[in-house]
Amino acid sequence: MSSTSPPPLPSGDSKSASSALAVILSLVLIVFLASAVFSFLDYSLYLSLHRTDLALFSGISFLLMLLTGLLVYGLMGFAPGIPKRVFMPVCLFIPVAYVGVLPLLVYFSRHAMAIMWGVSLVQLLLGLLIVYRLQGGLKLRWPLFPAENLADRKFSWGNLAGVLTAGVFLIVPALVSYSAFTAMVSVNHFTDGFVTLRPAGLSMQVRKYIRDDGRKITLVPMSHVGEPDFYHSLAASFPEDAVVLMEGVSDHNNLANIHSDYSKMAATVGGVEQAKAFKPKGQLVHADVDLSAFSPATLELLKTAMLIHSKGVTAETLPILMKPAPPGLEKQLMDDILTKRNRHLLEVIRERLPTSDDIIVPWGAAHMSEIAREIMKEGFRVTETEDFMAIRFGS
Repeated sequence: MSSTSPPPLPSGDSKSASSALAVILSLVLIVFLASAVFSFLDYSLYLSLHRTDLALFSGISFLLMLLTGLLVYGLMGFAPGIPKRVFMPVCLFIPVAYVGVLPLLVYFSRHAMAIMWGVSLVQLLLGLLIVYRLQGGLKLRWPLFPAENLADRKFSWGNLAGVLTAGVFLIVPALVSYSAFTAMVSVNHFTDGFVTLRPAGLSMQVRKYIRDDGRKITLVPMSHVGEPDFYHSLAASFPEDAVVLMEGVSDHNNLANIHSDYSKMAATVGGVEQAKAFKPKGQLVHADVDLSAFSPATLELLKTAMLIHSKGVTAETLPILMKPAPPGLEKQLMDDILTKRNRHLLEVIRERLPTSDDIIVPWGAAHMSEIAREIMKEGFRVTETEDFMAIRFGS
C-alpha cells in the first residue's frame, strides 16, 4: 500500500488561519503601544509633578509586553510568514533596550527617571512607525496588521531551528553576559571598589587608614549573609584592644517590631547570617541610630522588606509589592537608611578618636564610600588593603 501526502488545506481554512494570526499580531502591537503610552505618561507625570498615579498600569502593561513578546517570538518559529523585520524589534525591544541602558543608569543614576522616559519615548515612536508603515498612512483600520502582509511560507523545521538557535545560543546569552558585566561595573562603581563582583563570587575589600597622629581606622564592608569563613576570618583579624563600632538599628520604643530574618537568603547562596556567625573581638560599641529617627514611610517599607525576606514572593506578599510607592520615598529612604546613620556613625568616630588608637568599623558595604570620604577629609589616608571573599558562587 503506497503512502500519500496529506491533502492541502482548503483555501477557506488557510484564509481563516491567516486572519486569526493577523488578529493576534494586531493585539500584540496594541499591547506594545499601550505599554509605551503608559510608561511614557508614567515617567512624564513623575518628572513633572513627582506623582506615581500610573505606576501600577505601567507595570502591568510592561509585564504583558514581555509575555506577548515571548509569544510572538515563538510564533515566528512555527509561522515563517510572520515578517521578522517588523516583529523582531517588537519582541526584543523590552529586554534589549532595558538591558542596554543599564550602564547609563549606573553612571547617571540621578537621572534614571529621565533615561527611562527617553526609553519609553523611543518605544512609543517605534510602535507608531511600525503601525504607520503597516497601515500605509495615518488612517487606522482593523486589523492593525493586515493579513496580506503575511508571507506565503509554510512551516519548516529549518526556520524553527533558526529561531530557537538564535534565541537560545545568541540572544539570551548575549543579554545575560551583558547584564552580568553591567552588574560587575555597577557594584564597583556604587561602592567605590569596597565590593567587587567577580565570576568566582562577591569580594569585600578591607581598608586600613592612618593619620599623622598615629590614630587608625579600619573600614570593614559587611554583608548580611556570607560564608562562615568570611565572618570568622574578619573577626580573627581584629586586635583585642581595638574599639569596634557595631552596626544595628535599635528599636527602644518598639515602633516597628522588626526582626531581621535573612535565613532564606543565606540558604539560597549557601551561606550563613552575619548576626549568627560574626563574633568580633575588642571593645564593642553600639554606633547606630534608633528607629525613632526614621520617617513613617521608611518604617513601613522596612516592615515590607522583612516580610518579603521571611516569606518570599507569595500570594500574600505580591499585592504588597505591586503597591505604588509614595512620591519622594526614594529620597526619604536614602536619607534615613544611609545619610542619618552615616552622620551618627561619624559623630561616634569623632567622640572615640581622642581616646582610641585603633577603631574598626564593620558596617554594611553601602555605608563605606561616604565614611571613607569623610575620614579622609580629616587627615586619614589608606595604608593597607585586604580582600575577603564573602560569597563564592557555586560553593
